[in-house]
Amino acid sequence: MNKSIRRALYSFITISAGISLVACSSSDTASTTTQNASATEAARVSGTASVFAAASLTNVAEDLAAAFNEDNPDAKLEFNFAGSSALVRQISEGAPSDLFISADIDNMDDALALPEFAGATSKVIATNKLVLVTADGNPGEISELADVKDSLVAICAPEVPCGTITHEALDYADIELNTSSEEANVADVATKISTGAVDAGFVYQTDAQSLAKTQDNTVIELEGIDANEYPMALTTSGEDNEVAKAFAEFLSSDRAKEILASYGFGTN
Repeated sequence: MNKSIRRALYSFITISAGISLVACSSSDTASTTTQNASATEAARVSGTASVFAAASLTNVAEDLAAAFNEDNPDAKLEFNFAGSSALVRQISEGAPSDLFISADIDNMDDALALPEFAGATSKVIATNKLVLVTADGNPGEISELADVKDSLVAICAPEVPCGTITHEALDYADIELNTSSEEANVADVATKISTGAVDAGFVYQTDAQSLAKTQDNTVIELEGIDANEYPMALTTSGEDNEVAKAFAEFLSSDRAKEILASYGFGTN
């Protein structure tokens, strides 16, 4: 075989090999892209989940749901907000729930004792702290906790977390209220404050932050109490609900923590 033929044959083989390598590379890239797309699609969930959440989560829930739906557009979250003890009672009476978020550990412990949570464990996603907040402009001229003795003050019912903590703070300061308005949950106390129906009320720092957006409220820190923890747990039906499980996982994400912190919640 002469040199010209050998060179031509070598060039043909080299070009053919190059084409094969490009084809393989393109095929591998396409395969990887397809696999990534499939993984993304697989990560998405669809359907509906029922979330029972403490009333103090009402304001932040919309943003949490919106962020969750960015990656799960076909998922729907149906929220039921109330005092934590009321939510536990509703679940025990058969109300369908996939995920429960309590405003304290005690009510979560009560929930975990129910058959609806058989084998479940809880996880804390946030913290919050009770404060005393005056009505707009501080008409009652309240500058310290002792001033509430003779003021009209809204408090939560004793069986819900904000009520339990309120009584702890008052007992610690040895203060007895002469006039008070007892509400079912902290959202109702915040409404009393915002409408000026009371001189002040005991709410969470997250509620105080929300009120401050439109009003001139005085916020008084309370001594003798710790920040309360917000645990979540899936019910037995929630364990079989892909949307509920995905949302529970999302609530521990950095994105969820960022949103919770923006509303005044503490996060780990």
